[in-house]
Amino acid sequence: MSEESLITIEIRGHEMAALEAAHRISNLFLSSGPCRLRRTPGEDEVQVLVHADISRGAGEGGYLDPDETAGAGAFLR
Repeated sequence: MSEESLITIEIRGHEMAALEAAHRISNLFLSSGPCRLRRTPGEDEVQVLVHADISRGAGEGGYLDPDETAGAGAFLR
């Protein structure tokens, strides 16, 4: 995992849809999962950030191979 392959995805929408999108991204790429759910008072939309490592191909999922677990701790926190 290198920093060149790490991205941050900002998702805005209704809470259920935003969280579902974050979970689907997590199924495609190694990611932090949904984090930093933010609400703006008076607005219906929420903001969710997901940090993802796109070096893994789509469909490889967010699960680590045994040799990858050592370097992933900081990324997943």
